[in-house]
Amino acid sequence: MNRLYHRLYLTFLAITVLSLLVTALLARAFHEPRIPAARTLVPMARSLVCEVPGPCQGAEVQLLEAKARELDADVVVWDADGRLLFHAGHALAGPFSRGADGWQHGLHGPVWLTPLGDGRTLGLRERGHVGPHRPLFLPLLLALAVLMAIGLLPLSRSITRRLEQLAEGARLWGAGDLGHRVPVVGHDEIATLAERFNQTAAAIQALLAQERQMLAGASHELRSPLARIRMALELLADESDPVRRGELARRAAEDIAELDALVEELLLSARAQPGVPRRPTAEINLLALVREEAQTVGAEVTGEPLLLFCEGAMVRHMLRNLFANARLHGGGGAIRAEVRRIESQVVIAVEDDGPGVPESERERIFAPFYRLPGTRSLGDTGLGLGLALVRQVARYHAGDVAYIARQPTGSRFEVRLPVGPSATLSTA
Repeated sequence: MNRLYHRLYLTFLAITVLSLLVTALLARAFHEPRIPAARTLVPMARSLVCEVPGPCQGAEVQLLEAKARELDADVVVWDADGRLLFHAGHALAGPFSRGADGWQHGLHGPVWLTPLGDGRTLGLRERGHVGPHRPLFLPLLLALAVLMAIGLLPLSRSITRRLEQLAEGARLWGAGDLGHRVPVVGHDEIATLAERFNQTAAAIQALLAQERQMLAGASHELRSPLARIRMALELLADESDPVRRGELARRAAEDIAELDALVEELLLSARAQPGVPRRPTAEINLLALVREEAQTVGAEVTGEPLLLFCEGAMVRHMLRNLFANARLHGGGGAIRAEVRRIESQVVIAVEDDGPGVPESERERIFAPFYRLPGTRSLGDTGLGLGLALVRQVARYHAGDVAYIARQPTGSRFEVRLPVGPSATLSTA
């Protein structure tokens, strides 16, 4: 009996039985007898002339019998010793208390007893009347309780079966089956819990897949500069030409700088992951920050001065990646940046006049370590993390980034971040 559905079933059953018992007790306690027939028949019964001992006689007997048939009632009159003096319909036999006034239970059901004042007693039962002691009353209650008990078992089982599916899903998922999802049945709280479980499982599965992808990409990207550094060190040990030694040292320094950039971007990516504790934010002048980073690529900046509460170092790195991407893939053309506010969002846009991105690749370019096929130019030491970090930083600040194709050629990257109602700087 430790199973939840057993406890639920017994709880439902106890509530049902208790409700039926209370109903029966209330029906017994508050039953109002129907006595209009008694009020009509009592005066007629008092007028009966009866021999003692002996049955009642006279015209009053016929009148009382006719009235009993009219009211569809069984009528009986007993003397003080309980002997039958008159009856119309059933004799209403039963162990009745002498001199009783009110309901008594007889062999034919409940009987309404009224003393006639001369030792005689009138017994009355309206046919078809369901009194509080009708013989079928308790059996019907019992039958109803049995039916409800039978119906409550599948109900309680259906509730706990879904909980068991949740528990089994959590067990399988914890055992490593990250693709397992629990069925969502119905629209109640258990269904909502199942939906939340599936959403959480999908989010964690996606996060782990991203982490595996990041680890595999980082391992691949680290291997090449490390191999070049190892080779340069081996050559330096045997190289006597100062010029050649200087060239090897310069290349090793470039590889070390590439490693440093990769580690920095990996650390930034880790900080921008969901669930990582947030660092304190500060208020920055966004337009000034965009202009500062735009100087490194000679980009033209337009817009309005806006205040943004953010983690400044992360936003700076995001802007740096956007401008570096425009410089590498802009075909040597002009680069433009814009800062403006649209309702409750600030939009940071960076445009270039390059060949653009094919439609099939416009979402994939935001994946970590992904590079467009055949677009890597001379001097491009990018690791494929630039746009991925732009999206991570934007989402870290409850925003996002999107690629917008320009006509006839060119690319536009728009970062949208939420801002407060007092984000616009006064120019007075």
